[in-house]
Amino acid sequence: MSLFSTTGLAAASVKARPSAFVGTFAALVFSATVVTACVAIAVSAGGVPASADQAVMSDMGVAFSLLTVYLSIFVIGQVMSLAVAQRRRESALLRAVGAGPWQIRRMVATEALCTALLALPVGYGLGALLAQVWFDGMAGQGMVPDGMALRVGLPSLFAAFGVLFVSSQLGGLIAAWRASRTRPSAVLAGSQVQGGERPGWIRGLASLVFLAGAAALTAAAEAGSAEDAASEVPLVLLAYLVAIGLAGPWIGRLATVVAAPLLRGFGGAAGELAVAGCRARSRRLSAAITPIALVTAFAVAKFVSLTGTGDPEWMDVFGTLLYAGFAGLVAANTLVMLTLERLREFSLLRTVGADKRQVVAVVVAEGAITALAGVGAGVLAACAVMVPLGGKTGTPVSGLPGWAWAATLFCGAVLVWTASCAPLARMLRVRPIEGVVRRSS
Repeated sequence: MSLFSTTGLAAASVKARPSAFVGTFAALVFSATVVTACVAIAVSAGGVPASADQAVMSDMGVAFSLLTVYLSIFVIGQVMSLAVAQRRRESALLRAVGAGPWQIRRMVATEALCTALLALPVGYGLGALLAQVWFDGMAGQGMVPDGMALRVGLPSLFAAFGVLFVSSQLGGLIAAWRASRTRPSAVLAGSQVQGGERPGWIRGLASLVFLAGAAALTAAAEAGSAEDAASEVPLVLLAYLVAIGLAGPWIGRLATVVAAPLLRGFGGAAGELAVAGCRARSRRLSAAITPIALVTAFAVAKFVSLTGTGDPEWMDVFGTLLYAGFAGLVAANTLVMLTLERLREFSLLRTVGADKRQVVAVVVAEGAITALAGVGAGVLAACAVMVPLGGKTGTPVSGLPGWAWAATLFCGAVLVWTASCAPLARMLRVRPIEGVVRRSS
């Protein structure tokens, strides 16, 4: 398969499922935006004489850049895995007519690279605007060293390109590996329920390994100095989040079991359908659980740190908003993708008598299960890190007021319901018989 034919297959795949392309494109744009802004601040601070303010801004820019790289690889891998999983039947058809596994992987890699190249100028432009807002805010707080001027320039562009290239190719490799190894006959003859496959034992073992590794990192950070513990909180938190991402199918099943009595008792037929749907789609549900847990865990951890300091600095508040917004946008994007792929399922419900209101009720009930799984897992991850390390750094979890816990839970639930229901207005305008024929929205 030549490069031109590979590019043509990638373009055809994007045209067949534009929602998957838009989701990956949005995640890459978010990543490029944050990387551009962080590198611009770091480079600008490095161009002025050494001082206390210069050191603070330079370290802040570098730290935010590194954390953004970790988050980008993590979330883009999740989004691309979902995008490729939504095209399993198309990949199986290509395999059935003679395409080899390496050709499927090459097609996904080409699509990922093209998407990254399209996202780069958009993310770079938005990143320049974000850097200016960030710089002006710090200047208003008197934090900008004398003689420092904001320079976005080529270093930010090269950094954004490097992050997008690496994260998109790693994400594409991970996403395409399973699709390229699955037997075509098993996919084409399988159930129509998206995400109904059982997770493998390798994934379960990997989740336990990362969980043990996160616990070991927590113990090591607790044994070190307070300053080192404070700087290692994001890394330890990411280790727990990787474990959550791998264990997502089992977390989704557990949340379904916990919520089932309440939904069946008060949700009627919609609640029953939601329980059955979440149980059948537990593997796909993990794609939504991970980003929700990500935004929840980072929000709780940073809220604990901010309330413990008493008088938080402006850059701490900005960093919290920056990463909570980054993770929140990716979570919303993933939830929209998950809803869009279910046009055929919703159309089948309508052909057998369900009205539009009942379809919306099913999505709302499923959103409650998703919120319980994602927000609950995020809170547990944050507590696993901040309970042992918060006391050491002078920011104990007990210092977080009740309204902050309530706001975190409320915002998580609103995020899930809003993003899950957002595509329904357009999807429910499609005639049921037409929706049954289509593969995606």
